[in-house]
Amino acid sequence: MKLPTHNSPTVVDDSCATRWPILLVHGVGFKQAEKLRLWGRIPETLKAHGARVFISNQDAWGSFESNARQLKAAVNRILEDQQAEKINIIAHSKGGIDARVLASMPDMRDHIASITTISSPHHGSKSLNWIPLAPDLLKRLVSTVADTFLILTGDDNPSFAFVCQNLSASSMLEFNGLFPIPDTIFVQSYSIVQKKLRTDLFFAPTLLVIRLVEGENDGLVAKNSAVFGNYQGEINESGSWGFSHVHIVDRILIPRQYHNLNRDGFDVRAWWVELVSNLKNLGY
Repeated sequence: MKLPTHNSPTVVDDSCATRWPILLVHGVGFKQAEKLRLWGRIPETLKAHGARVFISNQDAWGSFESNARQLKAAVNRILEDQQAEKINIIAHSKGGIDARVLASMPDMRDHIASITTISSPHHGSKSLNWIPLAPDLLKRLVSTVADTFLILTGDDNPSFAFVCQNLSASSMLEFNGLFPIPDTIFVQSYSIVQKKLRTDLFFAPTLLVIRLVEGENDGLVAKNSAVFGNYQGEINESGSWGFSHVHIVDRILIPRQYHNLNRDGFDVRAWWVELVSNLKNLGY
């Protein structure tokens, strides 16, 4: 498969020209996903294959409901701009949870054709179950410090401690009962596993903790937690190195000489082209 060079405006083919436009929904980290290139070369790659791609700009650490309202405004702008009735959402990490809340809104569910989640914590994290038991004073202190920093970095309405608590396994169990996906929306999910500490040393400490408590994970989200809807399996399951939580969105490739491939020889951009091509073939 021919892939475009970095920042190439050349259209290679129309294999990713889906019926409906695509919104990439980021997870936690930083709000300015487009300016900070949090999706790496993926948007340019998909556009070179005919896709209409847009990038979300919801708060990095906003609550599920607050972020869903921000996504609603973004989706309505895209639908108007593209003269489209529906949109395809591809979400990474917490973005998948924000997208689920969006899909639960009565006036939005008919405007979402599909939701694809990649390493989204649908079943929460058992490693965070201690947060509701922490002293309120400690939670308020952490929240004040973290939220102040997040406002300075661009968030409009951050809720760091609240989001962490809601991403616990116990909280997500309740969430899943309150926010089912309408049957009219096609939903699929993928998981990621970081198989060696050296795959991404940045995530090595959390990888070990979550592995001890929950089993296989990508440094942030357990494999089992990412299973939702039509589960498509673990990305690059046969590889011996695997991915960290951010490798799959082309954010970090280590070592740098593996510019297009991870250490298993897996081409991230080619996988994204295949993902969107499959959505096109399904009629979305």
